[in-house]
Amino acid sequence: MMRSITIAIFGAAIAISIASAQSASPKVILMVGPPGSGKTTQSKLLEKKYGIPTFSMADLLKREISKKKDAVSKSLAATIASGDMLPDDAATDLIKLRLYRADLGKGFILDGYPATAGQAKSLDRMLQELQMPKAVVVVLDAPDDVIRKRMMTRGRADDKPEIIERRIREFRNEAAMLTGWAGQTHVVRVNAAASIGDVSSQIVAGLEETWSKQRP
Repeated sequence: MMRSITIAIFGAAIAISIASAQSASPKVILMVGPPGSGKTTQSKLLEKKYGIPTFSMADLLKREISKKKDAVSKSLAATIASGDMLPDDAATDLIKLRLYRADLGKGFILDGYPATAGQAKSLDRMLQELQMPKAVVVVLDAPDDVIRKRMMTRGRADDKPEIIERRIREFRNEAAMLTGWAGQTHVVRVNAAASIGDVSSQIVAGLEETWSKQRP
């Protein structure tokens, strides 16, 4: 009888220890989606749920430009205005400044990086140096006609038909590159045409399933 009780207690202690270790594992999430797909909204919901910070390449760029008025900042501003992507080195340097901070021990949510194969390799190196797990790529997908409609109704000055089509192509290329880089076991695809609540539920369910498969 005592032996059974001891084994039960020991087993419960192991289960608690494993659960604690799993919950403490850093969570690295990459958000990918076309303009109007709800990336910002969903990132904030994930930030609140998992207690990890979210940041985007666009925000980092704006902050960097606002701090300095030198030639480099002017060049970055021109890149943003033209809608072109940053060179890999410049994009990676910006991300490094943010990643190598103590407040990211529990993980983070990233939007807008990596956008190229070179940047993806750089992120792999950074995650290894930080002893963090491979990122899970969340793809917020929607039909092209839904994307066009959402971008047109935003009322932004740069949401012109030719720019919208270019942004859609860029999203498709980026999503294809990242899903290939992450592999099928690290990709969560959701229907971004659904309601905010439904999209959030899809993302959380997909993340939990992916993380459960990664755990020993």
